[in-house]
Amino acid sequence: MISIDDRLSELRWIRNEIWRCRRLLETELPGAEREVVEKRLLEQLSDFKRLLQVAIPLTLCSEVNSTKIATIGSTEAPIESAAMASTDRFGMSIGS
Repeated sequence: MISIDDRLSELRWIRNEIWRCRRLLETELPGAEREVVEKRLLEQLSDFKRLLQVAIPLTLCSEVNSTKIATIGSTEAPIESAAMASTDRFGMSIGS
């Protein structure tokens, strides 16, 4: 069985690859090379999302993804899933 530390290490590695691809895309790459980097970026994003679903399944389940109102003591506070908020910001930053 793979430990959570192994999963987190893999997530960090993929995240770093995504950042590397993004930095490369900000430079002046020739057309063919740009297409290869864009394809690699999409693959890494897909891998990242898949690994998140495996590593942290409760965070990504549909019931947790939606914004919920939770009662904390006598105060009601909206709680948004951190994974969903992160995924939304992540998608916006790559232009999707």
